[in-house]
Amino acid sequence: MATTTVYFDGLCPVCSREVALYRRLVSPDRMSWRDLASGPAALTDESFDLEAALSLLHVRDRAGRLHIGLTAHLVMWDELPVLKWLAALLRHYPRLRRAFERGYLAFTARRPGLRRRRQGGSDA
Repeated sequence: MATTTVYFDGLCPVCSREVALYRRLVSPDRMSWRDLASGPAALTDESFDLEAALSLLHVRDRAGRLHIGLTAHLVMWDELPVLKWLAALLRHYPRLRRAFERGYLAFTARRPGLRRRRQGGSDA
């Protein structure tokens, strides 16, 4: 069985906590996790680079399709029984989805892992 693959920023404490929670909620045979803090090796055989992956969440679904940004979250949440309802809600209500998208983009531009990299800290 193919898994959904999530590429996340391990230098971002918020992202890391979110992924730690999700990992407890889903079986490892359903989702795999690639920490971008380990560098370009996390992207072996991928069609996108580290800079792109760090800018917005990237998720490859079971069929091999790549999803980016909020759409990636929806694919990931579909795998989590406790959040599947949220993915369905956002797909059903475009205005709500746009509001979530704006919030997600605002957070992503300011997230702690990205700030650390820009300041020359632990850079992957």
